[in-house]
Amino acid sequence: MTPLQSPHTTARHTTARRALLLPAVALLAAAGCATGAEDEQADAAPTVTATVTAPVETTELPAGQRDGDRQGEPADRGAFDRSNCGTEVSGQDISGDVQVRDGQTCVLSDLTVTGDIDIWGGGRLEARNVRVTEDIEADGHAFVLVSGGEVAGSIELDRGGEATVENVRIAGDLESQENSGPQRFEGNSIGGDLECEGNAEAPTGGGNQVGGEREGQCAGL
Repeated sequence: MTPLQSPHTTARHTTARRALLLPAVALLAAAGCATGAEDEQADAAPTVTATVTAPVETTELPAGQRDGDRQGEPADRGAFDRSNCGTEVSGQDISGDVQVRDGQTCVLSDLTVTGDIDIWGGGRLEARNVRVTEDIEADGHAFVLVSGGEVAGSIELDRGGEATVENVRIAGDLESQENSGPQRFEGNSIGGDLECEGNAEAPTGGGNQVGGEREGQCAGL
């Protein structure tokens, strides 16, 4: 038979069981606190919203064109206007015809004009080392100087004032008619004719190489 346990022995066993249960309870409580803290932190975490901005479309302008030059907008006052050439342009090729109007002075140097140069009544042109893919036409001009360069077409000077054409390669004709101011044509290479008629003064100059005919007042040039 198992001897009966004394009250002191029973108390010691109860105390030991309580000592074993306390750490377990403490661990469960700690785990519960940690889980609750993590849940609170998750609930308290701020919500991040991503904002996407649509790209802004930009239009690249052609070379030499400014913001104010788009269709429907006023042109920039500083921009070159080839239809009203009253300024100086150097080293910047020009696509299209250039027009010089009454009272304007157009100074062009070291560039190419893809088109004609037209000088109207009272306009003034100074072109140095300029390549023109078509013609230079002056009618009623105040002054024209073409020095160096090349003209793929002809040079026509009619009913204007003073004009000088020197050291220019001209594929077509050089014509001077009914001008009131002095005309000088010197050192040019002319593929077509050199024609001068009805000028107030006979043109001067010389040393021109002419592939066609020398006619009228320029027969000796």
